[in-house]
Amino acid sequence: MTIIQMIREFNQHFFPLSEWQSIAVFARDESGLIVGGVLGEIGCDWLSIRILVVQEDLRGKGIGSNILKIAEKEGQKQNCVGVHLETLEFQAKEFYESQGYTVFAFQENYPLGHKRYFMQKLFN
Repeated sequence: MTIIQMIREFNQHFFPLSEWQSIAVFARDESGLIVGGVLGEIGCDWLSIRILVVQEDLRGKGIGSNILKIAEKEGQKQNCVGVHLETLEFQAKEFYESQGYTVFAFQENYPLGHKRYFMQKLFN
């Protein structure tokens, strides 16, 4: 049994067992190379984005917005309440805010001298 399986087994005593589903959305260039993507999972009625990244020289061209929307649509299709993620202050807080995300918590000095933001977007 994995560590994740152990905590999920414990949690099922407090709420119905949730089937967890990994999701991945990729953006590719003309030659088929991955230039960006989203990795996450759906469970407990939420979409959790673990990673969203776009190749640095291609940022600002709508790739991140497009792959995030595809992931969000999958969450909505699976009847998720919303989506949550975390980002560091030097990463993409403003990008996520432009996509309708709001900060619900932050952590000081993660890493030292910076902030980590916890963000969410509720689906209607």
